Amino acid sequence: MLGTMDDMSQYREYMKQALELARKGAGWVNPNPLVGAVVMRDGEVLAAGYHDCYRGPHAERMAFDYADAHGIDMCGATVIDTLEPCCHVGSQPACTDLILAHGISRVVVGSIDPNPVVAGKGLRILEEAGVKVVRDVMRSECDAINRHFFHYITTGMPYIVDSRRRVGESDAEYAVRRRELYATYAAVLAGTESDVSDESFAHFDGPVQSVGADEVVIGRHKPLLLKTSTLAGADPDEWLHELGKCKIDSLIVERDEAFERLSTACQKD
Repeated sequence: MLGTMDDMSQYREYMKQALELARKGAGWVNPNPLVGAVVMRDGEVLAAGYHDCYRGPHAERMAFDYADAHGIDMCGATVIDTLEPCCHVGSQPACTDLILAHGISRVVVGSIDPNPVVAGKGLRILEEAGVKVVRDVMRSECDAINRHFFHYITTGMPYIVDSRRRVGESDAEYAVRRRELYATYAAVLAGTESDVSDESFAHFDGPVQSVGADEVVIGRHKPLLLKTSTLAGADPDEWLHELGKCKIDSLIVERDEAFERLSTACQKD
């Protein structure tokens, strides 16, 4: 369902706000997606939220909790969501249930969630309950912030990036790009264990796990539950699927030899 040109312009403005909120979860929600939500009515923002940590409240719940705590009536409001609301109960309640319980009349989404347990089902549930749904608002921007998640959830393997210096990249540009990568990726494939003293690894607080004779994987925020003896010399896809099973959705490759071995799976970032 599409709105008027004025409606669409307004939806885009609020979606920009939702995207800014969603980005705040980068590096903390892995392997979950980045999600931001803004609830508005008659041109006024009533509440907003974002998914800020793995297994933490979803963006919609954060917004509704704020509204409930401040006595804000959500009936007839519009939810602007960067990602399709979930419709299943896991570590958090289904966001579709929360939307219906709060009397929301319209939901505007950027991306469709490719997770098979959602994959359009969330929007169908809302539509069948009488909620108006507007799809694909700033979809390319919403898809882009979740490129790691989309790749991981559809392949079972982490999104891989080569962090080595690019041709023509200045020292300052290289330093900025590395800081951004290390602040948002879930793990790094480095050289030897002695390399972890490098300040670049300061963002990673997981244990060091050996992979092969002279490479290590360092997890972010949580332990890597890897039987590394089964990975040494393994087929790259099998090795990456093992990382995926450990909920590693994104991987920085630091070592030339490792990059050559995994080059067919490496993404541009």
